[in-house]
Amino acid sequence: MCVIVYKPKGVAMPPLETLRACWERNPDGAGLMFPAGGRVRWKKGCMEWEAFERALRPVAELRDSRELPVALHFRIATHGGVKPGCCHPFPVCKDYGRMREAEGSCEVGFMHNGTLAGLETRAGVSDSMAFAAGVLSPLRAMCGDLVSDGRAARLLAASTQGSRFLLMDGAGGVAVFGRWFAEDGVLYSNLNHLAVQREAPRWGEGSQGRLFDAFMGFDPDPADLAQLGLFPACAGCPLLAECAEYLPYCADEAQAAEEAEAMAP
Repeated sequence: MCVIVYKPKGVAMPPLETLRACWERNPDGAGLMFPAGGRVRWKKGCMEWEAFERALRPVAELRDSRELPVALHFRIATHGGVKPGCCHPFPVCKDYGRMREAEGSCEVGFMHNGTLAGLETRAGVSDSMAFAAGVLSPLRAMCGDLVSDGRAARLLAASTQGSRFLLMDGAGGVAVFGRWFAEDGVLYSNLNHLAVQREAPRWGEGSQGRLFDAFMGFDPDPADLAQLGLFPACAGCPLLAECAEYLPYCADEAQAAEEAEAMAP
């Protein structure tokens, strides 16, 4: 399953007990990344909890750590094997050797939770690595700013296959895709670290309007919005979350308005 923990700027780091629970449910290696000096710094390949705790300590002890966005990843291997180099994060590039490095810096870092089909994987190359090399790197070359470009956001939102993505740049910009859970300002890609599963507010899904606003935040052209199966009437429609994750139900604006009215409580 894996789990990504994202602590935005201005939010306190989750308690160490929470992170330990994430590790225990996802024990095939861990890593973290954060912006520093205009670059994304990463440290990964922590195959024991004590190693991860040591990697986290310098970040947690920074005077301005609360103002620093930090992303942490705890892995369960699906493709690529249980190897330090297959731990997340990965620099967005085409060089698998660089992706496997235990620490370094890059312009854009990538984390993934889930499974991606249709990619060429092999021993030492996970689906996440293949996605970074085959999709993210070419896309970044086309748009320049992978984290904040609205065109890239729409493409990535349509490419998750039910997964969760996180991108971070050296300026501290972060973009997340897929369904996330929010607790005390921290985003979790899932809640499998909890002993008892329970509901928590979902990022972009606390209300139908918030999810619609998330799409509208990319300031899409009306034609692009229609390609996503979204129309102004979708903002108040109870089917919005299902349409956004699976397939759009309405073919045009008139049908969207009709369905929204029919589904209204």
